[in-house]
Amino acid sequence: MNKKAILAVVVALLVGIGGTMAYFYIHSLYVANTAPPITAAPAAPAPNNAAIPAANNNQSNIPPAGLGQVPPAQGTTAGTLTDDQLVLGQISYGASIDAVRQRHGEPHEIDRKGTAVEYEYKHIFDLYVTNGIVTKIKVDDLNGLGTAKGIKVGSSADEVIAAYGQPNAVLGDHMIYRSANNPALGLDFELELNHVEKIECGMLQ
Repeated sequence: MNKKAILAVVVALLVGIGGTMAYFYIHSLYVANTAPPITAAPAAPAPNNAAIPAANNNQSNIPPAGLGQVPPAQGTTAGTLTDDQLVLGQISYGASIDAVRQRHGEPHEIDRKGTAVEYEYKHIFDLYVTNGIVTKIKVDDLNGLGTAKGIKVGSSADEVIAAYGQPNAVLGDHMIYRSANNPALGLDFELELNHVEKIECGMLQ
């Protein structure tokens, strides 16, 4: 093959490659200018600072105190908490787990604990759920989440007493306040060096 033939083949290849590239470039410009716009994802709803309420007013779906629940010990005082004080981390005892998931998303872990299911939201709280209803909320991190009266991990024992009065029972390092309507429910403040180390709200153990 002589030099002219080789040159002609090279020119043809270059024209072919250039034409293909030009076609794709023009096509991409056409698509970019004529395709419908991609709409923005809907904005997430603004966080609701109100506590997630119990799923219903009559609490018929909330399991009763079971065999594992501790009744009031002899000599302890009657419960003093009202139903609206059974709140921890802005979640009420008896709240729907679906409502919690809508606000906080999916938990990091889900474990079965006997008849209950534990939903672990790391560094936030742990929830114990039966039949889709929150029966206990536990907070043991310094994350600022507290009770309806503002007691949180790190609060002093004196602050607990100032908020709730004398406990209905003291069991070791635990200050326990029971519900006036159901003594198997309440708030359990576990102390370490006279400060709250862990709070549990709901079914007492």
